[in-house]
Amino acid sequence: MSKFSFWYVEMNFREEKNTRQATITREHLARAIKRETGINMNRSSKMVDQIISYLIKNIKAQNEVALRMFGSFYIKDKKERMGRNPKTMVETVIPARKVVKFRIASSLKKRINDNIHLIPD
Repeated sequence: MSKFSFWYVEMNFREEKNTRQATITREHLARAIKRETGINMNRSSKMVDQIISYLIKNIKAQNEVALRMFGSFYIKDKKERMGRNPKTMVETVIPARKVVKFRIASSLKKRINDNIHLIPD
């Protein structure tokens, strides 16, 4: 098993409108790290939480975090706008807010579109 194989996590797929959607949870990542490194589940869970916390902290502080060969998370400002409750048809103001967006790296996009193995064997 290669040192990169822990990225191949067990995913739960569900069929929905002829598309496959995979959700990778913190637990999936922690189990993959545990399996690959041999550390206990508690420690691997803390590692996953620390990585996610580090990413969130840096996105908030710098407005963008880039992970090479994966993509970038960045903050986009949304303007205030008018919205309508579809049930009551009452118009209301939707306040300005910040949202987190993701931009895929061109190298990952190319590998996906060219059907190249993402992680070497």
